[in-house]
Amino acid sequence: MLIYASLLLVLLLVLLVLMINRKRIKAYLRYKSLITKLPCADQYHAVLGHILLFVGLSPEKIFTKARIWIRGSSPLSVVDVGLRHVVFVAAPEETEAIIGQMKHLNKAFAYKFLQSWLGDGLLTSKSESWHKRRKILTPAFHFSILLQFVDIFNRESVNFCNLIEKTYLNVPVNIEPLASDFALATMSETSMGTKVNLKTKEGVDYKHAIYELGLIVFRRFLTPWFWPRIIFDFTTQRKIEEKDLKILHKFTTNIIQKRSENFAIFDEKFDGTLTKRKYPLLDILLNAKFKDNSIDDVGIRNEVDTFMFEGHDTTATCLSFTIMLLACHKEIQVKPNLHILNLHSFRFQDEVYQEIVSVLGTDLSNQPTYAILQEMSLLERCIKESLRLYPPVSLIGRKTSEETSTKYGTIPKDIHSFVMIYDLHRNPDIWPNPDEFDPSRHLPENCRGRHPFAFIPFSAGPRNCIGQRFAMLEIKAFFCALLRKFILEQVDTPKSLVIIQEVILRTRNGIRVKFKLRQ
Repeated sequence: MLIYASLLLVLLLVLLVLMINRKRIKAYLRYKSLITKLPCADQYHAVLGHILLFVGLSPEKIFTKARIWIRGSSPLSVVDVGLRHVVFVAAPEETEAIIGQMKHLNKAFAYKFLQSWLGDGLLTSKSESWHKRRKILTPAFHFSILLQFVDIFNRESVNFCNLIEKTYLNVPVNIEPLASDFALATMSETSMGTKVNLKTKEGVDYKHAIYELGLIVFRRFLTPWFWPRIIFDFTTQRKIEEKDLKILHKFTTNIIQKRSENFAIFDEKFDGTLTKRKYPLLDILLNAKFKDNSIDDVGIRNEVDTFMFEGHDTTATCLSFTIMLLACHKEIQVKPNLHILNLHSFRFQDEVYQEIVSVLGTDLSNQPTYAILQEMSLLERCIKESLRLYPPVSLIGRKTSEETSTKYGTIPKDIHSFVMIYDLHRNPDIWPNPDEFDPSRHLPENCRGRHPFAFIPFSAGPRNCIGQRFAMLEIKAFFCALLRKFILEQVDTPKSLVIIQEVILRTRNGIRVKFKLRQ
């Protein structure tokens, strides 16, 4: 009798648990039902899912294997990473469904591995705090601010060219660290309002720490047993991360402290032209702290860390790959007919150098203005084509806030989806001969009818890159100085590069070119 009473009690307890959790159980069954109807990526292991594909591989082998694997799968595929289902997407319609709307604003779980560095900055924050920060920071990239920055872009570009002429003429040189120095110096002086000396030990350590930490974050993403902090804390990777974090936070803290000295609170008042004066990013953050306490010291450091990293590292990557591509296509750098210096004579010809000197001439003291940089249409197409082939951020992730319908099936709520930008940009159904460098793809007539989410080097939708206009101006100013002074000679080519997969797209051995002075 006691046994029956015990069994009855257990049964009642089970029923009670089921009743209390019936909504969760129903949601889980719905989730599993939808997941099983979506296409599953190839090479699936019955127990361990897809993670065995990448365990133990080097970063370059991970990159190569991922490209082959994704191209052999459906443009939308379910992937099992540890015990977690994720969705990988490489098609524009599905990309728009995931990142093109206000409802899926929270980032995927992998971004939490960046939070020890970037905290709840604009890149990693959840939707509620993201809205507030975006509103605070948007004025820092206003048109009037960009106008003020053009002179700095020009000056740092000239400094870069002088360094090349003094030290690196006519010899193969790895352009990546030089481009990184340029972009970091420019970001510091513009958005942070502070010059930094990158030749110091602190500057060198800062750049190395960024590189090292990016590898740690990506390796952790591919190693599910290191996801729990309690396990990761006992690894050697955690010790390296801790060392790098101290370097990174000290570097940005020094920038903040330097700018904070004698800082005066300001009000955005209208000037004589009825235009509100705009201020650089760090000034806006400091003003928000001192004026109404709408951001604290940790919040400021999070945003400075975010923009110092994203604002310089992605730009440096674009500069490096674009230099290499232009060096491999010298027909885009040919010497112009100096007897004809009419803008309209060159606007539609396939030579970037001709386009630049048709406006600025060959006198290197002539510097481009904001308006002139807007006219550089062929240069912009070359930059865009470089960004298509080598997007600095090669994947982005979101967590779905509700069920999302696609032609491949319904993506469940609360699933983590990753847009594979590198593969989206090389989708042969959208980009014929996708591995070829062809700037004409970005002519207005060739863009007509193309899906707006087929080309997203700066992400897209509500959480797109806040600094994309800043970056394009900086890169254009850089090439206006570089191509008027040098002919780029190829050393590395797209076939010789060894690409590695991490937070930012990188190469294993750098990107080498030669610089030859123009006569």
